[in-house]
Amino acid sequence: MAPTIIEAAATHYAYGKQVQTRALRDLTRLWVAVDRNNILDSWQAQLGTATLIVAQAQQAVAEDSIDYSTAVMEAQDTPEPQHQVLAAGFAGIAYPLGDQLRRPIGLEDSIASPAFKTLRAIGHGYTVDRSMGIGLDNLLLRSQMQIADASRQAEGVAMATPPVRMHYVRMLNPPSCSRCAILAGRTYRAQEAFRRHLGCDCRHIPVNEALAGEMTTDPYEYFNSLSPEDQDKYFRPADAQAIRDGADIFQVVNAQAETYSTEGGALATYYGTTKRGYWGSSELLEKNKEAGQRYRRSKRERLMPEEIYKRSKGSREQSLRMLEDYGYITGLGQNPDGVVRGPGVGYLGGRKPSYSLDPATGSWTAASRNVTD
Repeated sequence: MAPTIIEAAATHYAYGKQVQTRALRDLTRLWVAVDRNNILDSWQAQLGTATLIVAQAQQAVAEDSIDYSTAVMEAQDTPEPQHQVLAAGFAGIAYPLGDQLRRPIGLEDSIASPAFKTLRAIGHGYTVDRSMGIGLDNLLLRSQMQIADASRQAEGVAMATPPVRMHYVRMLNPPSCSRCAILAGRTYRAQEAFRRHLGCDCRHIPVNEALAGEMTTDPYEYFNSLSPEDQDKYFRPADAQAIRDGADIFQVVNAQAETYSTEGGALATYYGTTKRGYWGSSELLEKNKEAGQRYRRSKRERLMPEEIYKRSKGSREQSLRMLEDYGYITGLGQNPDGVVRGPGVGYLGGRKPSYSLDPATGSWTAASRNVTD
């Protein structure tokens, strides 16, 4: 069952890329024809055609999303949808919708924006050629996201129509960044399915609740499929080396989001340093919380892998010892489901996690299966 669904997802994704490619090619032709001596008015004259190109692409991918969703539901013997979903309803709209921090704008206003971005670039001293390139980049990225969002929105609505609960499994579309890699195989509820960073092209495979646990993607398998050069490129050299040395991929990648430089110039992270964090739960904590901080943090600074390798000065033994000391090598191996999140240990009320080796299986087990921060 699962391979059939994955193959359908691959076909669906490939078609969406074809539609995007055609639309971006046509938009590029329109942009190249813009009069550089009268950028705003010239692009305004092309705006109706450009908007129509994007809207038609939105409808095409929305139609395919609805057909794809129907095929996936049939493959899983899911009861037929109770309502019909119309693809036209997803065309001609500027996404994202419902963002409280942004003033809602129409699709035409969105497509008009690259001309203003070009003029701002010229005003900041860029050459006309460079500014036109900046405007084109903005036009293509903006249009690509609008088309992709129409597809995702249509799929989300279509999957909400059957009388059974549906989930989504996140699948990578290599090459992928490190943040996406650690989310591979994660299951989402329908309303969460399309959250992603700008330019993310990961796929979300819709499955019914009964099959959600059967479809997974291994972030370590993805990491190991890359060459050492690409591992360094997508995960950063020191982080990639830490993973190659046995560090937990989730601890390494998540630590990137909260990095800072100490007073002495060392590269450290706040991630996992509170009493609810994996590393912080076994560390001595500060007596008082800082202003605006929910939990007390560890007294010791948690160094990043980059800093660890710098201090190890080429000693593998020293670097492995420090990776373990700072909570990157956990003693539970490299589990694609996570040894801290999922089937691992999390916050243990400040108590240090206890591990035991099962003589029968030769595998490590943890004293708790709680979830950490």
